[in-house]
Amino acid sequence: MKKLVAIAIALFVCMTLDSGARAEPLDALTLRQGDVRIVKVADGAKTSDLQGVIEMGGVSSAIPIFSKGGALYGIVAVDLYQQPGEYRMTVYETATKRALSSKALIVKQGEFQKSVSPRWNTQVFGQTDLDRIAREKKEMADALHTSSSLPLWQDGTIYPIEKTDHTGLMTTPFGQIRVNPAQDWFRFHRGTDFQAPEGFPIWAIAAGRVAHLGHDYLLEGNITVIDHGLGIFSSYLHQSAFLVKVGDEVKKGEVIGRVGSTGNSNAPHLHLALRIGTALVDPTQFIEALRGL
Repeated sequence: MKKLVAIAIALFVCMTLDSGARAEPLDALTLRQGDVRIVKVADGAKTSDLQGVIEMGGVSSAIPIFSKGGALYGIVAVDLYQQPGEYRMTVYETATKRALSSKALIVKQGEFQKSVSPRWNTQVFGQTDLDRIAREKKEMADALHTSSSLPLWQDGTIYPIEKTDHTGLMTTPFGQIRVNPAQDWFRFHRGTDFQAPEGFPIWAIAAGRVAHLGHDYLLEGNITVIDHGLGIFSSYLHQSAFLVKVGDEVKKGEVIGRVGSTGNSNAPHLHLALRIGTALVDPTQFIEALRGL
């Protein structure tokens, strides 16, 4: 018991997403909407010893905790739509549920790119389309309900499109605010778009298991969902072809499909999305965070 208290004293020591130092208040971690941060939880403990929880507005969500190099790390994720404010992260002893340490999580409004165009948000869906969208959303939600209890990404991460002179460029960032000047509302871009031509190979960003294939969805087109364990899922939208099937185990960098323009898409590209638990987050931050650990 005393050992667990001691190792949890340094709860939520920040690990930066890049090589630059990032100062944080000793009693708080500050993130923006859609952010992902790796934090050091403890040294010399097993993953079965501790549990991490974030309390946000009366809703509790688990912090994925994994072991690497003799230390335990947690992945703190803030949903794109999370209301800015002050919340709390707590580490508990698994056996007794006793709180060992706690820290404030300060969520600030995201600093997202803004795009204003008369082509945004112009689609009008009839009831038949709305019913279809709801059905397809439920299929994906059902697939996200079950995740491996193991961190399957332990050999690291990779970007999903090979970087060349003409491919792999990020064309639309996560969280882009899309505004039609004729409307008084906007939509967020809920993933990251990468440039690539029709038929270009798509790589799995990390090892995992194929959890779902969505065929010709109205919005997402052909979509592959991969479970990376501990509630972390990556999704690959608008594909022209599937190269895996549900239940397949895939390695980091394995070709899982081909770039297309299916669904709600105007030109071939890859839309990459990432969920950590229920939080929709910036997939590039997850890729960089795991690459830098």
